[in-house]
Amino acid sequence: MGNSAASRASSLGIVVAAVDKGQPKDGVQNAPKKIRESGLQDLLKKLEAKVTDYGEITQQKDREPDVILNCENQRALVKTTLEIKKVVEKSVSENDMTLILGGDHSIGSGSIAGHFTIYPSSFVVWVDAHADINTPQSSVSRHTHGMPVSFVFTETSKLIPQTHGFENIKPVLGANQLLYIGIRDVDPPEMSILKEFNIPHFDMDDVRKLGIEKVMEITLKIIFRFNPNSQIHLSFDIDALDPKYATSTGTPVPGGLSLEEGKYICKVLAQTGHLKSMVLTEVNPSLGSPEEAKTTVNSGIELIKSALLLD
Repeated sequence: MGNSAASRASSLGIVVAAVDKGQPKDGVQNAPKKIRESGLQDLLKKLEAKVTDYGEITQQKDREPDVILNCENQRALVKTTLEIKKVVEKSVSENDMTLILGGDHSIGSGSIAGHFTIYPSSFVVWVDAHADINTPQSSVSRHTHGMPVSFVFTETSKLIPQTHGFENIKPVLGANQLLYIGIRDVDPPEMSILKEFNIPHFDMDDVRKLGIEKVMEITLKIIFRFNPNSQIHLSFDIDALDPKYATSTGTPVPGGLSLEEGKYICKVLAQTGHLKSMVLTEVNPSLGSPEEAKTTVNSGIELIKSALLLD
């Protein structure tokens, strides 16, 4: 079940997904640049690994005037998802570890799809205040950063209209390949999906009751229960953290993880030796005061630090 004394990655791919059309607030597309300038570059030097930059995936500046299939900026979503899939697939195939810097969490679909093309028997750990498994039909907001899991999850993909490019986003994720940590703002249709398909999830009440150590102990058992060689994809939305540590994000929810708990999740997954890719999303340096933005960016860097075993 993995190696608790896992060594650091000897090769790291970095994919920048400067994507902001999955939600309405400007600025989240600038997070990768801010994260790199504020300490990530220095961190990578300490890694002493071969670092390959896979470039930047961007979206057009203007938002789309029409709503297609109850999705805002639907064309941009499909285009970007397929671009991210291709680049992540390449990086995952060429490196020990891939870091995908968002951007909003609509990048989740393409990131999972790319990872799973190389390692289909993988497991997704989704750390977030939200479940992000609304379908276009069930979404009240029409913001696609609340839908990424539904596009690639086998059981919900049948509810996605197979037109307007959605037919090109293929389901890759089964109910026994997904687990949530930190959720605390889940829409009723999303909770119905989690319950119907028995998707393991630790909400914040569970985290407080069990403690993060126990949560991660159970998480590892679930990840490796069917496949001891399962590779891990970690998708970490900064809003999983309590707003005290991450105010500058689009949809903060009180009562979240402490920064130490977030770091512990990343570290435990990395220590298995099976963590092959990590997504960091929803840092928005344009929101809040300069001090709050700095704190949020630093929290993101700290999470990456733990995932790279640089603590």
